[in-house]
Amino acid sequence: MAHMKKAKFGDVDMDFVLGIGGYDLDRIEAEVQLQEGKETGHCHHGDEHGHLHDHVHDSAVSSVSIVSEGVLDLDEVNDWLERLVNEKGEDLYRLKGVISVNESTGRFVFQGVHSMLEGCPAKPWEPDEKKINKLVFIGRNLDEAALQKAFKGCLL
Repeated sequence: MAHMKKAKFGDVDMDFVLGIGGYDLDRIEAEVQLQEGKETGHCHHGDEHGHLHDHVHDSAVSSVSIVSEGVLDLDEVNDWLERLVNEKGEDLYRLKGVISVNESTGRFVFQGVHSMLEGCPAKPWEPDEKKINKLVFIGRNLDEAALQKAFKGCLL
């Protein structure tokens, strides 16, 4: 759950704002692994108890996870993800990943919401560590086959 901080006239502790860990690799990797273990689609929230609740489940909302070893061409993956958020941003609720790219000895971490996308270099891969790319997309009407194909097109 996100922490809320009350501010008066924009006066807020900058360490609180900047210290949220938006690019905390361990947290993002843990979120990606957690998402991989979940079933897509419907979450019950105690629905079986026969009570009314104030939210609606949309069967068109799902998640797609891609886990693949290899190195990606940085320019190709940038082009693909930019195209994806530009074309599908309204239906793309969340995307995030930890990837291995050709122009870096370290991981590259990215995350996005709708049409916003950000990424940055992260900690180095260990010398004997397998370079496993982990990506998660959450949204409406996701085309898993198209996402897999586009991802594979970025592999070197």
